[in-house]
Amino acid sequence: MNYKIIDKEKYYRKGVFRHFSEDCKCSTSITARIDVTELKDFSKKTETKFYINFLYILSKVLNSRDDYKMGYLWETKELICYDKINPTQYVFHEDTETCTPVYTTYYEDYNTFYYEASKDIEKAKQTREYGLDMINHPNWFDASYIPWLSYDSLNIELPDVYLYFAPIINWGKYREENGRFMMPVTVRLNHAIADGYLVALVFKLLQEEINCFVKGGKL
Repeated sequence: MNYKIIDKEKYYRKGVFRHFSEDCKCSTSITARIDVTELKDFSKKTETKFYINFLYILSKVLNSRDDYKMGYLWETKELICYDKINPTQYVFHEDTETCTPVYTTYYEDYNTFYYEASKDIEKAKQTREYGLDMINHPNWFDASYIPWLSYDSLNIELPDVYLYFAPIINWGKYREENGRFMMPVTVRLNHAIADGYLVALVFKLLQEEINCFVKGGKL
């Protein structure tokens, strides 16, 4: 885990950061649908799992900009940017109706990521422990799939005084709309390090990366 310290006086969002970390501590989130038709078809054609393919694309998008890799050191009150952030995914157990967090490392190489993510999932299926360990995983972001519902809105609230900067991403099951398969995605970021533009940009980047991924014929 490596990171760089951000000089708050030279930070391009200096005024916004101060306001939303001191005066008006809050987060901002957007739910929108993205077109996953080609990714669905690609996953079927290549006999790969749509879920892991999307998790890879999501991780790649969030690692593409420093804005999505920010962190805060409470001990020194320093704003930092990690070199890389990784997804915390979740495995649902039908028998207990509980989840097990899965810490998966992001690899830019798709094949490596797919293999490691698959192993992590299979290992998590063997336990019923919750096992959340955020202290030792500070540069992990929350990536949670809600397969039971193609929802229209979702909100996750954190205490206003809590300067938690890691992205929280949720997505539901896709559904057919006018011949296309649309999937709801919710992006939550702390307002101190992201505004509506940066949250909305995630959706644009996801759509672009899906197109590149499919056209590139990854595997």
